[in-house]
Amino acid sequence: MLTKIFLYCILLFTPTLLVAQRAKITFEKTTFDMGFVLENGGKVTHHFKFINKGKAPLLIKYIETTCGCTTPKWNKRPILPRDSGIISVTFNPKDRPGVFSKKIIVYTNATPPNTVLRLEGEVIAKPTDIPKEYPFTAGDLRINTDTIHLKQVETKQQIINLINTGKKNISIVSILKPDYLEINCTPLSLEKEMMGNLIIRYLPQHADKIKPGDHVLINTSQGSSYKFTISPN
Repeated sequence: MLTKIFLYCILLFTPTLLVAQRAKITFEKTTFDMGFVLENGGKVTHHFKFINKGKAPLLIKYIETTCGCTTPKWNKRPILPRDSGIISVTFNPKDRPGVFSKKIIVYTNATPPNTVLRLEGEVIAKPTDIPKEYPFTAGDLRINTDTIHLKQVETKQQIINLINTGKKNISIVSILKPDYLEINCTPLSLEKEMMGNLIIRYLPQHADKIKPGDHVLINTSQGSSYKFTISPN
């Protein structure tokens, strides 16, 4: 009789013990906003970071995507408890203009057994009428506006679009700007027919330095330059 009770207790608690000893996958973030992606700017990749917070080795069995434009890569070896890893997801924006939200399903031996990741953003289509859409020039670099609107960058940011209409790579080698603006160029080098962005943000801690006649000057690897007017509106 005691033997039967002992065996019953083992059968009763074994599932609980097995669950307690399972792997547990935890991601830093399951959704990533890629922002604006250029249709002819090439593939873009994001690394989803995770950690095994369980008590058993973690194994990623396979990863399913809902679109052929999204390709995952991951380590096929088991991830030990407390160790971390990454799942790299590459998105190809070619022929996919507009807003996107791509689902990536990760199947594992962990708790929970599957996790849904998402890549989101907006693909900016290739221009159809370059002289009209990009009327301002700095050598072979064409620009869609000549004005930075201070009121806009105070509330969010302003994105100025660029395109290389030449046959050689063009990069912006220097940017002369007021202290109250932060300006980033992406990508750093534009290949033939490639589009790029100047991302402009406002730094309120330097608001006291705003004065009439302020401007932004960019210089390119071609030796050309362009001056943007800063408008208060």
